[in-house]
Amino acid sequence: MLSCSQVKATEFNTNFLNIDGDSDVNLEQFARADYTVPGKYLLDVAMNRQFFAQQSIEFKVDPETENSYPCLSEDLVAKFGLKPKVLEQLPRTDDRACVRLDSIPNVTIKYVKSTARLVISIPQASFEYDDPNYIPPSGWSDGVDGLLLDYRVIANTRRSNVVGGQSSSNTLTSYGTAGANLGAWRFRADYQAQQSSGNDNLGEHKAFQLNRLYAYRALPDIRSNLSVGDNYLSSDIFDTFALRGATLNSDDRMLPPNLRGYAPVISGVARTNATVNITQQGRLLYSTKVSPGAFTIQDLNSTVQGTLDVAVVEEDGTEQKFTVSTAAVPFLARQGELRYKVTAGQPRLFGGNGIIRNFTVAEIAYGLPLDVSVYGGSFIADGYNAFAGGMGKDFGAFGAISADITGSRAKLWWNQQNVSGNSYRLNYSKHFDAIDTDVPFFGYRFSDRNFTTFSQFFGDPSSYALNGGKQRFSVNLAKRFVGLSTNFSYDRSTYWDVTPAERLGVSLARTMSIGTLKNVSVNFSAYRSKDYTGSNTQVFAGLTIPLGATSMISTNVQNTSYGGSSAAVNYSTDNGDGLSYQLSGGVGGGGYASAYVAKRTAFYRANASVSESSGNYSAGSVEVDGSFVATKYGLTPHGNGSNGGTRLLVSTDGVSDVPFSGQIHSDRAGYAVIDGLPAFQAYDARINMNKLPLNVDVSNPIRRMVLTDGAIGYVNFGVAKGRNVYLTLKQSNGKDVPFGASIQDSKSNKEVGIVGEHGVTYLTGVKSDAELVARWGNNDSCLLPALPPEEQVLSEIASPLVCQSTTVKEASR
Repeated sequence: MLSCSQVKATEFNTNFLNIDGDSDVNLEQFARADYTVPGKYLLDVAMNRQFFAQQSIEFKVDPETENSYPCLSEDLVAKFGLKPKVLEQLPRTDDRACVRLDSIPNVTIKYVKSTARLVISIPQASFEYDDPNYIPPSGWSDGVDGLLLDYRVIANTRRSNVVGGQSSSNTLTSYGTAGANLGAWRFRADYQAQQSSGNDNLGEHKAFQLNRLYAYRALPDIRSNLSVGDNYLSSDIFDTFALRGATLNSDDRMLPPNLRGYAPVISGVARTNATVNITQQGRLLYSTKVSPGAFTIQDLNSTVQGTLDVAVVEEDGTEQKFTVSTAAVPFLARQGELRYKVTAGQPRLFGGNGIIRNFTVAEIAYGLPLDVSVYGGSFIADGYNAFAGGMGKDFGAFGAISADITGSRAKLWWNQQNVSGNSYRLNYSKHFDAIDTDVPFFGYRFSDRNFTTFSQFFGDPSSYALNGGKQRFSVNLAKRFVGLSTNFSYDRSTYWDVTPAERLGVSLARTMSIGTLKNVSVNFSAYRSKDYTGSNTQVFAGLTIPLGATSMISTNVQNTSYGGSSAAVNYSTDNGDGLSYQLSGGVGGGGYASAYVAKRTAFYRANASVSESSGNYSAGSVEVDGSFVATKYGLTPHGNGSNGGTRLLVSTDGVSDVPFSGQIHSDRAGYAVIDGLPAFQAYDARINMNKLPLNVDVSNPIRRMVLTDGAIGYVNFGVAKGRNVYLTLKQSNGKDVPFGASIQDSKSNKEVGIVGEHGVTYLTGVKSDAELVARWGNNDSCLLPALPPEEQVLSEIASPLVCQSTTVKEASR
C-alpha cells in the first residue's frame, strides 16, 4: 500500500537464489513494498470498493523515498466528490500534474498487478456527500457520440362473427424514437404511425405524426436540464400541454434518491391477450401486449406528469378506458437548495381562429430550515395570467405534505369576458416503516367554477365550460400484512358541467405453501370505473402453482361488465434462455383457447399470440421491439428499446458471447448494449460469471458509472479469451531474461506472468494477438515476438523464445 509514511527498500541476497551459478537475477520490483516499474499503465480505478473509471495512470518515483507512486490527475481526483476544502489542500507534485492523496489520514492506495486495478480507499468523512452510493456531478459521463433508434411494432388481426356476416379488422402500429448524441447534446424525434383496414374500420386508414422533435442537454454544474423544440410542458403546478419553445429546469433526478419524483404505476385486468395503450393528449407514451389476467405497468418514469389516458383493447374489439393521475411527491427542497423551471414558447396542438399566444412559465422552490419548503409559480400570456404559492413540510415519521393555491385571471378572447378563480391543492406522501405501509401519493384539488387553465383559455370556445374541473381526489395505499400484500387506489374527478369520473381498485396477493407445493400464489383484484359513458366492474381471482423452477400452471376466474364471466387454465414455461410460451383454455361466452410465445435475445424482443373463441372471433398478434446504436465502434443492435433513454455500450475486447444480465451477450465483434439505465444514478454493469465460458477470463467483472440523461455510455471490460503458454525467455544477447522480471501486456500493462530461473516462465490468459513485454529494473525491457502456435506449446517442455531489447518508454508506446 502507498501512504505518506516512508518505506525502506528490502535487501535481497540474490546469492541465495543463485543455485546454478546464474547471475541473471533482478528483484528490484520486489525490493520495495508495492513497487511498480515507472511508466504508464491502463488501469481500472476502484474507489471505496466500487469501480470508478478506466484510466491511463503513470507511475513515478518519489525522489525522497525512492518508492513509486501513481500520478493522479487533477481531473480524475476532482470527480471523486471530495469536500472542496479537502481537495484544495491536497499537495501537487511534478509541476502540479499529480495530486497526492496520501496526505489524507488513513488513505490507502494499492496497485493490484494481477488484475490491472488501482484500489483506493478514502475515509467517508473526506467526501462532500455522506452517501457511499451517490456519485456527485463531477463523476458523471456524457458518453460517446452516436446515433440511436428505438422501435416497437405491433400487428393485430381479428375476425368476428356478426349478424349478417363477418367483420374484420387489421391494424399495424409502430412507435419509437430516433436520435443523435453529440457531446452533451441529445437530439430526439418521437414518432407514431398506424395503418388499419377491414370492413369494421370503414376502409383503409393511415396516420403518421411526430409527437416531439427537440434537443436537450444536462447542465450538471447547476443540476439542471435545457431543452428546445417541440415538447410538452412538465410542471408541478400548472396543466400539461404540447409546446414549441425552450425550457430550463432543475432536474429532480440529479438529487439524492429520497428527493426524486414519484413514478406512476398503472394496473388493471385484461380479459384476453389485450393491447394496453397509454396516451397523453394524443401522444402515445406506451403500448404493449398483456396476457389475460391482472397486469401492472411500471415502465413510466417520474418525468411523466399530468393525467394519463389508459385504454385496454381486448382481442374481440371491446375496450375499457380510464385515467391515472400522476404527480410529483410534495414539492420539497433541502435547506438552502433552489429548484426551478422556466419555459417560454407557444402552444402547438390547440388554439382558436389562428390566434397565437406566446407564454412564459416559471416555478421555484426553496428549502428553509426545519425541513420547510416554500414554492410558487407564474404563468404569463397575452390575456391570461396565473400565479401560485405554497408551502411543504417534511414531518419525518409522519410523512411529507404540501399545500398550495393557484389563482387565474383570463380575458376570454372569444367574448372579451374577464373571469378569475382559484384552485386549491393538497399533496401527501409517506412510507411507514414501522407498520410496513406505503402511501406513494395522496392528492386533492378543488377548483372554482371560473378557475381557468391555459388549455381552456386557448382552446375551443365551445368546450370551455365542459372542461371546467371541480375536484380531483387521488390516493394510492400499499400495506403488507403477515404474508399478504394489499394495494388500494382511488381516483375521482368531478366537473362543473360534466358527469364525474372515478376509478376504484383493490388488489390482494399472498404466497404460501400447500403440502408439498411451495411458493403457491393467490391473488385477487377488483376494479370499478364510471364516467359519462357508463360504469364498468372487473373482478379477478387467480391461483398460480409452480411446476419446478421454470414452469407453472395457473387458473383464474373473472367477471367484467362488458364481457361477462369466464374461467381459464394456463400453462407457461420459460427455458431460462429467453424463450417462453403459454397455452390457455377456458370458457366464457363459448369455448376459448390461445397460445402465446415470446423470445428475447440480445438483439430483439418478439412475441406472437393466436386466439380462438368458438362462434365469436379469432385473433392473432405479433410484436417486435428492438434498438440500434451506431457509434465509432460500429453498428450494434440490441433488444431493449426505451424511447431514446440512457444506455451503455460495453466492449469485451473482441470476445463474443460474453454474458451479461438477462439474455444480453456480446456480439461477434465483442460489443453489447445494456439499456434502461437510470440517468444520474450509479449503475453497476456486471458480467454473468456463472455463464462465462471456461476459456474466457475477466479480471474485473463489475463496472460502476453514472451517465447523464440519454447518454450512450461506453466501457471496456478487458475480457481475455486466451491460452496458457510455457516458455523459456532469452534476450537477444543470449542471456536469460532475469529471474523476477514481469511479463506484461504492452497495451494495458496487465501482468500475465513472472520469469523464473533460467528464463522459464508460465503465462496465463494470453490473447493470440497480444503484444507482450518483459520489464525489470527501471529502464530495462524487451519485446516478445509472436507466440508459437498453440499446438506447439502444449507440452511439458518450455518453448524457447528470444525477445528484442528495448526501453520501457518504447515498450509503453
